[in-house]
Amino acid sequence: MLILNVNGPINSGKTTVSKLLVQKIPNAVFIEVDDLMSDEEEVSLGLERRAGFEERRKRLDHQLTEYKKSKTHDVVIFAYPMTEKDFKRWQAFADDQTQFLNITLAPDLETCLRNRGMRSLTEWEKNRIRQMYEEGYHNREGADLIINNTTQTPEETAEVILAFVTQTQNPEQQWLHLVERRWTALLSGEKISTIRLNEGFVHKGFLVYRDCPNERFAEVVYVNRVYYIPLRQAVELEGFDDHTPNEEVALTNMKKHYPNITLDTLVLFVQHLSVPETRKKYKKNVADILKKFKNHICSEK
Repeated sequence: MLILNVNGPINSGKTTVSKLLVQKIPNAVFIEVDDLMSDEEEVSLGLERRAGFEERRKRLDHQLTEYKKSKTHDVVIFAYPMTEKDFKRWQAFADDQTQFLNITLAPDLETCLRNRGMRSLTEWEKNRIRQMYEEGYHNREGADLIINNTTQTPEETAEVILAFVTQTQNPEQQWLHLVERRWTALLSGEKISTIRLNEGFVHKGFLVYRDCPNERFAEVVYVNRVYYIPLRQAVELEGFDDHTPNEEVALTNMKKHYPNITLDTLVLFVQHLSVPETRKKYKKNVADILKKFKNHICSEK
């Protein structure tokens, strides 16, 4: 079973996207957390707002437990802003039979503050949205994928999530080609991220870089953050150095591989541990993965 939380600040599109996902995924169910306890019941129980949130989370945990026991659905989706404490709380539902994923919707703050559809934000909601961005709800470390959905329709965002979920359930080892000129930076530990366009998704876990085009050797890194964001934002997160001193150079470099790309194009931005860090922290895993890779290359020859 898959338990999927769509996280993000108020008005980021969580509920709309979640309901679309339920329509697209066979045997899926959506838990509307706000419906687990009405505002009227909150008042009748004498609960302050914060206590009301906690009661809803407890009821959500109960629902998740019941769905997990009954096995009536393959996918259970809910939409709720996630704190670090909540992430650990819901991650505890994962086991050999249950996967937990957290997808974060992170539109630009200005977009999140606009009224959407029939919804008119209250002043409390607007102030809370600003506070949530300050507190980092749009960029939690526990997120498996962070999507800047500023320019996307809810339908487009749902399709991105579907593609990502499919990739996380692929048992094959993840790998990417890396051009020869970037291998020195990779081996030294300088290269700790990659930007990709229309090459499928990468998820948290081990990733093999293979040299392009000869595939004579490979290196392993551990992916810890994955974003689907505009190139402009990805370049900013990646940072500037002698190889890429500014946005213009970054765009020029990207155009060598993707001629039609612009700074507003949505790309996959992946952050990972350096090769030396990965070797040190996951020595046995790296050795096993590289052994399988070498055996695979030898069998092809």
